Order: sequence, then C-alpha cells, then structure tokens
Amino acid sequence: MARKKREKELQPNIKVRLDRRTVITVRDRSKLEFWKEKYPGLEILEESYEKVEETKETPKAKKSAKPKKDAK
Repeated sequence: MARKKREKELQPNIKVRLDRRTVITVRDRSKLEFWKEKYPGLEILEESYEKVEETKETPKAKKSAKPKKDAK
C-alpha cells in the first residue's frame, strides 16, 4: 500500500546584516534573538518563507561535439 506524501512545512529565511560587511541567513526566530544579543545594531534585510524542497540531481545533457574548422 502506497503511503501519502507529507506536505512540506514553510521555513523562514531571514537575511540579517550583523555589521557593515557580514550578512547571514537565519532560519529560526530563536536564533535571531541569539544574534540580537551579540549584535544589538543588527538590521533585518529580508524575510521570506520558502518551501524546503528535496534535492534531486538532474542528469545534465551531454555536450554535442562541435565540428572542427578546417585549417587551410
């Protein structure tokens, strides 16, 4: 008997600038609070929710042989 596939949960992606040159991505609000303690001046750049997708390797198409130019 086939099993029903579970629906994937949405996980947040929160891009955060810690200082002028350091940008990180946080996936949990509790981790964001951790970084706020260490970097009180942090700035949230972007907050989005994306589905976690299974990584599947897709077969790459083989490159076709290019015809060689005749040297005359």
